[in-house]
Formats: sequence, C-alpha cells, structure tokens
Amino acid sequence: MFLSVLAFLAGDLYLQTVAHLPPLILSAAVGIGVLCFIFCKQFSSLFGKQGQSIKLHYVLLFLFGWAYSAWYAQQHLSWSLTSKMETKPIQVRGIITSLPLLDANGTRFEFVMQQGGHLRLTWRQAPQPLRAGDEWLLTARLKRIHGMQSPGAFDFEAWAIQKNLRATGYVMTNGSQLLSHKWYRYPLNQLRQHLQEKIIQYLPASPTAPWLLALMLGEKEGIPSEQWQILRNTGTNHLMAIAGLHIGMMALFIYTIINWLWRRSYRLVLMLPANHAAAIGALSAAFLYSALAGFSIPTQRAFIMLTIITVAWLMRRQMPAWHVWGLTMFGVLLLNPLNTLVESFWLSFGTIALIIYGMDGRVKPRGWWWKWGRVQWVIGLGLVPVSLVFFQSFSLVSFVANTIAIPWLSFAILPFCLLSSIFLFILPALGAGFLWIADKSLAGLWLLLTWFSHYSHAVWYQAVPNYFILLLAVLGCLLLLLPRGIPGRWLGVIWCAPLFLYVPGKPMRGDFWVSMLDVGQGLAVIVRTANHTLVYDAGAKYNDTDMGERIVVPYLRVAGIRQIDELVISHGDNDHLGGVPTLLNAMQIKSIHTSVPEKLLVNANYCLGGQSWQWDGVNFSFLYPSENELGLGNDSSCVLRVDSRERSVLLTGDIEKYAEKIMLAQHANLSVDLLIAPHHGSKTSAQIGFIKSVAPDFVLYSTGYRNRYHFPHAKVSAAYAGIQAQQWNSVDTGTLQVKFNHGKEPQFEAYRIKHARYWMDAKSDSF
Repeated sequence: MFLSVLAFLAGDLYLQTVAHLPPLILSAAVGIGVLCFIFCKQFSSLFGKQGQSIKLHYVLLFLFGWAYSAWYAQQHLSWSLTSKMETKPIQVRGIITSLPLLDANGTRFEFVMQQGGHLRLTWRQAPQPLRAGDEWLLTARLKRIHGMQSPGAFDFEAWAIQKNLRATGYVMTNGSQLLSHKWYRYPLNQLRQHLQEKIIQYLPASPTAPWLLALMLGEKEGIPSEQWQILRNTGTNHLMAIAGLHIGMMALFIYTIINWLWRRSYRLVLMLPANHAAAIGALSAAFLYSALAGFSIPTQRAFIMLTIITVAWLMRRQMPAWHVWGLTMFGVLLLNPLNTLVESFWLSFGTIALIIYGMDGRVKPRGWWWKWGRVQWVIGLGLVPVSLVFFQSFSLVSFVANTIAIPWLSFAILPFCLLSSIFLFILPALGAGFLWIADKSLAGLWLLLTWFSHYSHAVWYQAVPNYFILLLAVLGCLLLLLPRGIPGRWLGVIWCAPLFLYVPGKPMRGDFWVSMLDVGQGLAVIVRTANHTLVYDAGAKYNDTDMGERIVVPYLRVAGIRQIDELVISHGDNDHLGGVPTLLNAMQIKSIHTSVPEKLLVNANYCLGGQSWQWDGVNFSFLYPSENELGLGNDSSCVLRVDSRERSVLLTGDIEKYAEKIMLAQHANLSVDLLIAPHHGSKTSAQIGFIKSVAPDFVLYSTGYRNRYHFPHAKVSAAYAGIQAQQWNSVDTGTLQVKFNHGKEPQFEAYRIKHARYWMDAKSDSF
C-alpha cells in the first residue's frame, strides 16, 4: 500500500510540473485503461513473473495518478474569463458559497456562477449582510487569476487552482439584487456562519481574540502579519490552524466523556459496549469539528486517518501505521489531486510520516517527558528541509516552544473552545464564560511565545537552492533519526552538509546582475556585484502586509543575501516606499539614500546628483536630483546609473517629463543598455528627446496586472519600439533577472516563463 500510494503521488506530482495539460481525451483514455488493467481478475496471470507484475503495477499507478490529476485539472480549467471581458461591468448570477469575511476593503466571499465558474469577490459597501446560500444577480468587474511570480514568494495562482478559483473582482452595488436564500444551499457554511456570528457577538476585545476564531472555525483572515511572524519564529504556526492535534484532542475529550457516561447505564452497556459507543461518538465529533473548520487539508487528513483507525479497531483488525498513512493520503488525493500544490499537504503528511518513522518500532524509553520530548525532536529535525523550502527559515526554539505550547493548548484552551461552541447556542452566558477563559489562557501562552520569538537567535534563515540538495537533506535527516545502535547514522550530517555549505551563484568581479522583482504595481530592483547588494525601492504596502515581506525579502534569502549594502528609495510614493519597514526589520542595511529621508524612520542620506562610488569594479552614480529638485514628488525620484566595463543600466523611479528635461540639460550623454522605464511607462514620462538620448537596447516595465492606470501607455510603448528597443513587462515575465557578464550578451531569465505551469496558460472563451 505504501509504495503504491507513492507511485500514484509521483504521477500526480509529475503533472504539476508541466506547462500544458494533455488533451482531455488522452488523460481519460489512460485513466480508464489503467483501471481496466488494475482491476482485471486475471491481472497476475497476464504478465508472467511476479516481479514483473509488481513493477508494472507501480507503473500503472503512476500513470493513473497522472491521468486522474490531469482530468481533475481539466474540470477546474473548463471555465475561464476571456481577456475581452476583463475589468468590464458584467452581470453574473450565482450563489455565495463561503463565509463572507469583513476586512478593510469590504466584504469578501466566494461565488459560484450558474456557468460553473468560481469567483472570489469583494463588495465594498454591501447593502445588507451577506450569507452563505444567498443567490444573487451581481454586476461585477472581474479579472483573471494572476499572482506575482518570484523566487521564494507565495504562489497565488497555484493556490487558486487548488481552490478552484477562476477569477477575482469586485461588486458594483448598482444593478445587483438578492434573488433568494435557501437553507439547503451549502448548509455547512451556513452553520459555520451562524456560529461565527455567535462567537463574534461574545468575543472578548483582546489582541489574541481573532485566534479563537481560527481555533473554532479555521478562519485566519484578518490576523496581523506580526502575529504570524511570532508563530513562525517559534515553530508553532501549526497550533493555530485546526489540524490533527486539535481533532485528536477533541475526539479524546468526547471519547472520555461518552465512555464515562455510557458505563453508568447497564441498559446502554448491554446494547453496545461503552468503548465502542465512545469511539463512534468521538468519530462523529471529529467529523463535526472538521466540518466547522471547512474541511481543510489537515482536517481531511486527520478525520480520514481517525476513521480508518476507528473502523479497524471496531472490526478487531490490526493495521500497520504506514498502511493507515498511505490510505489516508490516497483518500485526500482522490478528493483533490491538486492538494499537492499547497504547503499544508506536505506539512501535514510529512509530520505524521516523521512520527511513524521516528517512533514506530523503537524500544520505548521510560518517563513521559522523554517520550514527549522525542516526538518534538523527531518533528523538529525532520521538518527542517520542508520548512526551508516553504519559508526559507526554521525555528531554533521550536523544540522548547512546542513542548510547552502543545499541552497548554490541548488542556487549557481547546476544551473551553469546544464547550463554548456548544453552550453559545444553549446557554449563551455560559458559552461566553468559556470563551473568556479560553481567551485568557491563550493570552498567557501568547506572552510566552512572544518572548521566545524575540530571542536573538530564535530563527535560522536559509534557502534550499535546488531539489537535488533538498533530497540529500531529507535523506540526511532520515539517517539521523534512525534507531540508536544502527551504524552509519552519523553519515546523515554529511548528507545534510550541502544544504548549509552551498553558495548560490553570484557575479564575477567587474560584472553585475539586475533583478526587477515582480511586486505588482510598484517597483523593487536588486543590483548585485561580486560582493555587494543594492536594493532600489521596496514595493507597496497593503493593509497588514507589504511587498518587502511577500517578495523582496524572500528573493534575497533565496539568493543567499544576508545584508543590504545600499538601500535606495527613489521617492515617497507607497508603491516604492511601502516595503521598507520589513526590510529594516529583516535585513542588516549598511547605508540608505533617498529623496525623502523625512519619511523613513531611520537615518538616511539624500540621493543627490554627483554622488558616486565603486563596488567590485562596477561604478554607481546618482544623476538626479539636485537640491533644487527636492520636494517635487515623482520628479524628485533618485536616478541611479550603474556602469561596468561594457554595460550600463539606468534606474529612474517615477520621474516625469519635467525631470527628463532637466537631465537632458545636465548630461550630454545618457545612453545605456538597459532602462527601467520612468514611472512604469506612464504617458507623463518618456518624451522623445529623453528616449533618443538614453537609447536603451532593453526597456523594463514594472506594472500590476490590469492596473487601473493602464501602464505602460500605448504611446510610450510605441515610442520605445520606434528605436527598436526590446520591451519586457513584469506582468508577463514575473521577476526578471538580467546578467551582465564580461564578454557575453546580456542574459535574461524570466521567472514566470521559466517556471510556466499549465494553470498559468489556461485561456478560454467560456464567457
């Protein structure tokens, strides 16, 4: 079973690496053909030798995993918004399927249209409270699913295809009307919404209160990024998402209560043994808790696993732990084979696999502390490679933090959450009391986690450079977790060594690399020389997150950069300045230059024309502004020129025609090889004289997908095309790296193109 599921998983994973899906008829034919072979009664006699039959069995399961995943993906991609309908007001009719969630931008919800498309919509000023199960006729402006593509960043497009979301947009109140509400439409989410309203009504006003919603309903929206960072720093983020631990503790709690009560009635005991009744009751409670959590991947895994174990126990059958693990994974992948695209799948199944591998078949040591501590050691060490892949970091205090936090949460918080969920419907005052106790207990735990997270060496930052080194690290950790007494465990250290000793590539002396990061509507550029790093702008800030956290810092860590030698903030607009606070907290920054030092919370110098320096044989110089051009907004942007022996680049911020005119008067020759387009390609920039003077071979635009400003403007693109300049847009390329190496032509590497996947290429005329 174990190897069979791995073969199926391998086929599923292979499909997620391709840029184009196979034809539906091909995947259907392969899937049906494989099923016919596997379930043929005379399967074993068809292939002669048993060994050959087993090998073919795994090959067939690989093909079935590939075909099933391809068929499933085709169903998700069967509807897509056409490009001509994007951002235009259109009417859509359908049903609200999710819990409507309030945030700073309005009410956000998921919506299934009659045509079958799944949308994520925001209604800024809904005329009435929205409810799951409502049928609406909405007027909305929609956009295709388009996320930022950059090394180390969260892949929104992969997440969206896993969730079957096909477009995003916002609702226009005019022309929208409620058609009906039926109790039988998505009744589970209606129940969740009813409980959510009850909880919010009695939720204490405290910083930790939103986490109670996460523990009771699985809803984590609106939680500040600073609080998530505390959990990541302590390795306890798994505790605040309903998963196996929570469902297991809830099932144990219900089992104990039912078992105790059932034994008090001899009639009930004669009807059904107490332990059997308690097991059935615990499984029912686990189902309800999983349902209230929205059946996320961790809850699916926990409930299916608990069901298999309970059924086997009731049937007096023993089932090896790896069989349970394999059957559970197969079940989760049958429900949605695209679950492999999200990190929660790997963290959930990886944790259980490590517990089985590290604890099963060992001589059990004495003492409850050692038993508990070993579980934490196994999980903490074994998940290091996975944590580095998804988060570019792992917590050095997770062992101690989890050893304290898990029993605290299990015995002093979760039971009160469960009792509150029950009594809020029966005796609201008592339910509110349990909610208050849970909040106070959580506040105490939070103080401890905050203290751990602020420890100076709480987190180790390291990126996994490639999958080969990841595989070596995983094998190394497995060797280290072998039972004591098996020779060769120490070899695990050698296998893990490349993970920490590998040095990512960097420019040679005299060369430099420029990376324009995909930060949406904004700008962030990284310039690297042999031993130095310059960051030019840091993207925008949105509500409780910013592009520094989401894009810039992950990119720097993937590139192996631990220090910023020079940070240049061109001017004070949010789309250039917003990510600075994250950079200041996350990285050591040696020097800062900007045209708006008063907007930064640290000491910074003005970027004035004439300032220059040299790193590793590469020259850097500010061409603009002078003291006379400060305080002009966009036209005060720092303009930076980078020159090597053969190549040159000009970074212009948001300068417009006024600044371009002054630069033309001050500099006789502005010619460069590569130009970061002024003001993202706005028509307020790019006067013909400036374009001819700069005469770039390559022009780069940093813009947001379907941005409201329509950058780059068609006239600007035509002007650069008139001088035969090659033009690149971050919308199409994702993060774009350009390598200027001595004696070679510039080398362009577009992340979105290099890592193209089938969900990025889905086009249809369904709408």
